[in-house]
Formats: sequence, structure tokens, C-alpha cells
Amino acid sequence: MHKFNLVENAKDSLSHAIEHLGPVNQNSTGDWKRIIVDLAHVVELLVKELLRRIHPAFVFNNIDKYPSNEAFTVGADLAFTRLQKIGDISFSDADIKAVKSAREKRNEIEHFEFSIENHEAKVLVGQVLSFILKFAKEELELEWKSLYFKEGEKWCILYEYKVFYEAHQKSAQEKISENEIPTIECTSCHNDSFDLDNEECLICGHKEEVLDCEWCGASYIYSSCEYDEKACLCPSCEWEDGYATVHCEKY
Repeated sequence: MHKFNLVENAKDSLSHAIEHLGPVNQNSTGDWKRIIVDLAHVVELLVKELLRRIHPAFVFNNIDKYPSNEAFTVGADLAFTRLQKIGDISFSDADIKAVKSAREKRNEIEHFEFSIENHEAKVLVGQVLSFILKFAKEELELEWKSLYFKEGEKWCILYEYKVFYEAHQKSAQEKISENEIPTIECTSCHNDSFDLDNEECLICGHKEEVLDCEWCGASYIYSSCEYDEKACLCPSCEWEDGYATVHCEKY
């Protein structure tokens, strides 16, 4: 019989990510793929573990099906919502952005084509890792930081990614403030750090075309739109247009 509880499962995925981790310029596309998928898995398992500690039924989509092993468990989004509403847990904007970045890139890897620049990947790993270590310690009382100095060089490299992200984020925010750079939310790291003038995120380096909404005139990043690529609407106006179409009987 082989068995992992949620914490053991999360730790194993973190260890697996570390096995593929090397200096940023030496990681292959396959390495980044495994690292990002594993870290996203760690996030999901840890938030489920906190739900389980509140009550095991909350881990399931349909709590009435508890304790069936065949019932579907919650995803990270629903887990976050339940922790806030039921567990009275507060998440910072940074926490939410880290989890969103990990989930979106994991979905891209698992369900579609996958591409990422070295710098962008390094920022994503550091961003998600910062959340994992903070959440593990503050909410679950898991002292995983101590493992950095017990498990050899790989753990030290992982820690460097966390330090890199936090230092790079601070530097970018100082640059934005000092130079009054106009920014919007980046579609990759979800920080408010996408330089509208240079069409590049000052934190993760993601580059993409910036467009102006034909309805409200607001600037938006091309990939932030979900529906009609020819509509030339920002996500907010796109949503309003879609809502009006679906609920046309109200108008």
C-alpha cells in the first residue's frame, strides 16, 4: 500500500520540482514545464489541507458526498473562496496573483501549447514559491524553509528564485513610482507592472501588444480578452457586451 496525505503529497511535488530545477539559463522547456506544473500542484494541495483541517467535507465540491473517495475535490479557486468565507482566512493581493499565475500557466501547459521566456519563468517560480512558503508556515505551521539547508544545493537554488522575485518586484515598483510609469495588470504575473509605453512587464518581462478599447478608450493587453478577437474591446467592456447579449430580454 502506497499512500500520501495532502501535506506529504505536496512536499513530494515540491521535491519533484526541485529535481528539475537548475540555474535559470540551464533549464530546458521540459524542465520549466515540470517545475510549473509541480508548484501549481503544491499550491492546490496546501489550500485543500487547510480546508481539511477546518472540516474534511469542505475539500469536496459537493460536501454532501463526503466521505466518498470518488467525489470531485475543489480546485484552487473554490478552495480560496471557502477559506475566506468559512475559515475567515484573508489573502493578500500578492497571494491571489501568485495562485492565479500558477493556475493559468499550468492550464496552458496541460491543455494547450506552452511557451515561456527564461526571465518570465524565473519570476513565476519565485512568485509561486513565495506564496507556498508563506502559506505553509503561517497557515499550516510547516517549517519548510529549514529544508533549504538540509537537502543540499538544489534547495538553495530554489530559495534563490524566491529572493530574486521579491527583490525584482520591489525594484520594479520603485521604478514605476519614481518615474510615474503608466501601468496595467500584466497577463502573465498579474502584478500592476505592465509598462503601457514600452509594452513590457517590468517584473516578469512579458511582452505583448497594447490596444485601446473602442468603447471606453482604456488601454488593455491583447491576451486579456476572452471572446471575440475582432471586437476591439477591453475585458470590462467585452464582459458587458457579452452580458447584454445573453440577457437581451432585459433591455
